[in-house]
Amino acid sequence: MRPYGRYYMVALKTFENLNEERKLEIIQASLEEFAMNEYRTASLSNIIKKLGLAKGSFYRYFENKQSLFFYVLDYCINLRIENDKKYITQEPQDFFDLMLLHIQSKIRFDQTQPLASIFFYNVLQERNSEELGNIWYISKQKGLDILEMTVDKFIEKGQLRTDMDAKLIAWSVFESVMSFMNYIEHRFQQDFGKNSKTLGKLYDMHEHELMNIAQQFVEIQKHGVSN
Repeated sequence: MRPYGRYYMVALKTFENLNEERKLEIIQASLEEFAMNEYRTASLSNIIKKLGLAKGSFYRYFENKQSLFFYVLDYCINLRIENDKKYITQEPQDFFDLMLLHIQSKIRFDQTQPLASIFFYNVLQERNSEELGNIWYISKQKGLDILEMTVDKFIEKGQLRTDMDAKLIAWSVFESVMSFMNYIEHRFQQDFGKNSKTLGKLYDMHEHELMNIAQQFVEIQKHGVSN
């Protein structure tokens, strides 16, 4: 069980006793609802209807929408971790090679797990939910903490500047990677929600095209935009 501020990922014992196939059906139906809607408008009724459950049966699995949301979030985090393990088997010696490799891993995650990717994107947009609290800040800070440790490591290797705050470097890199998705959506008029439903992926673009853009993002981080 992982903490999210004062909130916790909780599934009731009845859910844990289900077979893996049924648990996955419930998770996928819930993920689709949360991915396609803000938390405020996501409907338990829609999830229950899609699963063919009686409303009382669902509450034997999760206490409320909040606990289900955090369970799905935890599930998606594990998906992303396993994705990175699959594609990043060895850490490059160069920080910017590692940055590019992480973007490539994210692109492949977006292609293979589009609903989870949209869900993560939505989590970072959440601001005014009393039930979720400061989930957007906590989620972002987790990523920044991991990135800062990597930045510190490469500062010690002499690859990154020592006259700049590691937190600032980590922030700049994190925002660049985050803005990559925003750029793709805006520049190429990609409707992530629609693509996920109709194409089964976020981008209607080839990986090599996306990686060419990613390379330019990394070059800007490495060398800036001066001529």
